[in-house]
Amino acid sequence: MRGAAPPMKGLALAPRLPVAFAGTVGLLDLAGGDVGVVICEPWGYEAQCARRALRVLSDRLSALGCPVLRYDQPGSGDALASAADIGGLAPFDAALASACETLLRDTRATRVVLVGLGLGAALCLRHAGAHPDTVAGLVLLAPPAKGRMWLRELQARAVMIGEVTGSAPAPGPGEALRIAGLPMSDALAAELRALDLTALDQMPACPVLALAREGRAAEGTLCETLAAATGGEAGIMTGYDELMTDPTGSLVPEADYSRVLSWVQSLLPQAAGVAPVTTDGAPVLPAARLAGPSFTETLCLFGPQETMVGVWCAPADPDPQALPVILLNAGGNPRAGWARGGVELARALAASGVPSFRFDIADIGDSRPLPGGPEVVHYHAGLPAQLSAAIDLCQAMGGGDRVVVTGNCGGAYLALNGALSDTRIAHVVAVNLQRFLWDPRDDVAEVLRFGHSSASEYGRKLFDPSKWKRVLAGKSDPLGILRSLAVRAWRQGERRLAPWLFGLAPFSRLYRKVHANLAALSLRGVAIVLVFSEGDPGLVQLDTFFGEGWKRLAAYPNIDVVMIPDADHNLTPEAARLALREQVIGAALAESMSEAAGAQPAA
Repeated sequence: MRGAAPPMKGLALAPRLPVAFAGTVGLLDLAGGDVGVVICEPWGYEAQCARRALRVLSDRLSALGCPVLRYDQPGSGDALASAADIGGLAPFDAALASACETLLRDTRATRVVLVGLGLGAALCLRHAGAHPDTVAGLVLLAPPAKGRMWLRELQARAVMIGEVTGSAPAPGPGEALRIAGLPMSDALAAELRALDLTALDQMPACPVLALAREGRAAEGTLCETLAAATGGEAGIMTGYDELMTDPTGSLVPEADYSRVLSWVQSLLPQAAGVAPVTTDGAPVLPAARLAGPSFTETLCLFGPQETMVGVWCAPADPDPQALPVILLNAGGNPRAGWARGGVELARALAASGVPSFRFDIADIGDSRPLPGGPEVVHYHAGLPAQLSAAIDLCQAMGGGDRVVVTGNCGGAYLALNGALSDTRIAHVVAVNLQRFLWDPRDDVAEVLRFGHSSASEYGRKLFDPSKWKRVLAGKSDPLGILRSLAVRAWRQGERRLAPWLFGLAPFSRLYRKVHANLAALSLRGVAIVLVFSEGDPGLVQLDTFFGEGWKRLAAYPNIDVVMIPDADHNLTPEAARLALREQVIGAALAESMSEAAGAQPAA
């Protein structure tokens, strides 16, 4: 389990500006150099895994004196279009061209280095061929040599993720595949099958650093050919697999980044040295806004030193009685959400007249770590202060002083416990809550790694040869798994006795604290909806704290429990996200509906 990325020695974080172009948004790191960098992210699920790591790379490149622009690919992140509506590579090419134009127009840079990962590397290579005069260099990380092979890998990975989550990757009409709930259209897949970077008409006119994934012969050959033809370098990207583990467990590829930074620095003017990070002469740009039929979205920086990043989604036709909704991260998923569920929910809320604010907590997604922040940010005691900062912004945008807060898993924990510390939270929709309170004896990193797997699942893995190969290769921690199972067994007995130990044991004291917290929220009138996927591990919490049949829930009339059938922990199926949408819209419009019902004449 990763912690905070180790900072570069003497790293000075550049100020950032939100920007919007070509139907998408990005962040422009300002520095005074003549050579800028545009980072072109991969497609879909890979972009979700790599978001935090690419933010770390952006910070380190700007510390070299390079202005840096990162942006969301069309159909991904906070971009306007849905993934299913992207019918070819043209929107990706147009977005990259617009990103380069934006960086060259709004900074002192006169040339750009393009850094691409996965499909982003292929896009960068295509752009360099069409714009030889402005591209100073290419960094290609895991470039897909042949689109057909890359698509086969993507389909295999979609099946693997479906097995892990319990949600089969079933494509819809007009879709070639779905991975982690993210669709790819038949039309885009057709263009990608025809993509062949090994058959380029001409080589780039700039030097290339090309790093292939280990064991991919075609990728390796492509990288060596590009390096030899351009006087560049080729090698292996050693950290790719750890980078793409999943959004929460993703690791920054430190060795690869060191090579990238050294190589980019070699392209900078030797006499200039490191250009100072400064806001002197910084452009005054219009607000980074995107508009849809029923909403306008604004990319915002907020919090201490504008560390955090979020999106305010304002409805075109607001309901004056609606409470704004704050959407929280689940695990390490960026604010767009698993399967872009956060974006979908925000725009559906806007269509119902409800404003919302989705944001990344510190050191997740685009938000930088706070000075002196924890190595593992999940479940940290300082998170309610970040939620309060988001509510401050919500108020400043005209959202009023009462809000609804919703989140999944770790976001559900923050929503519930944030309501204890911030009285502006009037309603909580907590999805697949795993803990009412964190047991200080538990290691957060270990629980995040092992917490959603049952003992029976680990038992099955004992007889899986592929799992033993990982153990023998040093890629799995069998002792950690056994230790986790032993602790679980001990704690299970402690939980069963908690109501009758009167605070004499550690978990018994935590048990009493949970009920004291829930009583305080009930007294304050905070409405709470606990939403669970059927069979979710978090349901054990209800048995633990409310007893058999959840009888002790009767003491809290402000709490409702809602079950979503045929759903996994992440709410991958579209029907599950629609069910959640109904709950959140209902919470936001509760006062409007109550007022409307009260105005109706009696029968």
